[in-house]
Amino acid sequence: MPKPKIFVKSFIASTILVFSAAAWSEVARYEEPIRYRRAVMTMVKRHYEQVSAMAKGKIPMNRDELNRHAGYLEMLSRASIDGFVAGSHEGDTKAKPEIWQDWPRFRAQVEKFQADATRLKEVAKTGNPEALKTAVADMTRTCKNCHDDYKQSGLER
Repeated sequence: MPKPKIFVKSFIASTILVFSAAAWSEVARYEEPIRYRRAVMTMVKRHYEQVSAMAKGKIPMNRDELNRHAGYLEMLSRASIDGFVAGSHEGDTKAKPEIWQDWPRFRAQVEKFQADATRLKEVAKTGNPEALKTAVADMTRTCKNCHDDYKQSGLER
């Protein structure tokens, strides 16, 4: 009767393998949206830092560069939502599951970011330093509020 034992062991091993592969493919399908949103947020950070540094006088104000960075921020604000695919809180990410548990509230935060970025782009065209400081402060507050609510902190990659 050794054959039933081999069959049982083979069946168990096959079942484990199938369910492991299914679980892995579930996590793997979210890798692309996670990479996408990381890339978008990395670019947001880069362009925001340049605009912020000009607004604070840490680097010289250059209207051409200011307008270029503000234009990218506005475009990236529109692209940011595309990386938040339902279920993509699984895997190597700092996104909290609360994003998808309260999607309308999260969506409103993103729309606030988009409005701030559009305003920043318009202010950048004027070159008004005081209006720029205000627009940057508004965007900073919006980003911080969203990150406080929806981004896990203290995770190492």
